[in-house]
Amino acid sequence: MASINLVRGMGSFFKSCEHPESRWPRCPHDCTIRYRNAAGRQTEESGFANQDKAKARLAEVYQERKYHPRHQRKAERIQKYAPT
Repeated sequence: MASINLVRGMGSFFKSCEHPESRWPRCPHDCTIRYRNAAGRQTEESGFANQDKAKARLAEVYQERKYHPRHQRKAERIQKYAPT
């Protein structure tokens, strides 16, 4: 799998174990990703076996959000929070 570079605003990945970051590639613990969804809320997903899978998921979410029209996101928020 090719290496994926994270751009600003894409999100982040981390491990919640006590191992130093230099040991993460050999660490048996799962990776967790954190990003902003289309509605602008912070979302966290965990259970990625390695960094490549976590980065691939971040890239997938980023592409979905990038090509999702902004006016549609605003319409979804209005529909969800508008008084009925």
